[in-house]
Amino acid sequence: MSETGKYYLPLYEGTAWYYSRFRPKYPPSLVKILRENFRLDGTGRLLDLGCGPGPVAIALAQLFEEVVAMDPDDAMRAEGERIARERDIGNIQWRFGGSNDLSPNLGQFRLVTMGNSFHWMDRARTLEALYDLVRDGGGIAVVGEGAPIPPPPMIPWRAAINTVLKSYLGHRPLPWESPGPPPPAERHETYISRSRFRDLASYQESFDVEWTIDSMIGNLYSTSFCSRRVLGDRVDAFERDIRAAILAVEPSGILKGEPPEFFAYMAWKR
Repeated sequence: MSETGKYYLPLYEGTAWYYSRFRPKYPPSLVKILRENFRLDGTGRLLDLGCGPGPVAIALAQLFEEVVAMDPDDAMRAEGERIARERDIGNIQWRFGGSNDLSPNLGQFRLVTMGNSFHWMDRARTLEALYDLVRDGGGIAVVGEGAPIPPPPMIPWRAAINTVLKSYLGHRPLPWESPGPPPPAERHETYISRSRFRDLASYQESFDVEWTIDSMIGNLYSTSFCSRRVLGDRVDAFERDIRAAILAVEPSGILKGEPPEFFAYMAWKR
């Protein structure tokens, strides 16, 4: 999740329950792409760095002997442990820590994944530290999902949500209002190409997500900028205003038309 120096900055405090239930799920291609590109066969070890509640670690656990899921947020790890237990997945170790805690004591890994977490890290330093933890022939994969680039025109229900958010949070830019992709020097693939990892490969795929008003509210509560902690005693009023704003433009309460984009950037230790 998020880090500042050696200390965890609790941007996501109180969001774990919502994060595991209301973030878009990775498409099946997550498993397929990583299995095929890294020739995963049930052997070796996986490090999922910044694992959150474990969407990547849990999805890939079947492809490894052992998984180390690492995150500095206790609640996120606890939620991941709960999900793994419910699914009878027993080969995941849940460890406290982040990118500043990488050391040879973790052992060697066939693959390291970072899902929706790499942007919180010192990316150059993290890649350098990971290189010595990855065994020869293994690699890294930065995966995630976000808005398509370029973003589609704003849908009426999203514009209605934005109006409510700005009335509660101020006129700060929202993630989906980004004017475009980051400049080349700040892209994940630029950092990877400058590292000692080789043969950078990428994959992108858009997939459909259908929201209800309740699941959209849950998704908003899973974010760092609109968590229940941030809203405080305004939660009830916020939910009332969000419902009214959405229903005014989308009476069905079914929200479609914003397909997120799954991406994977992969590289190898040669």
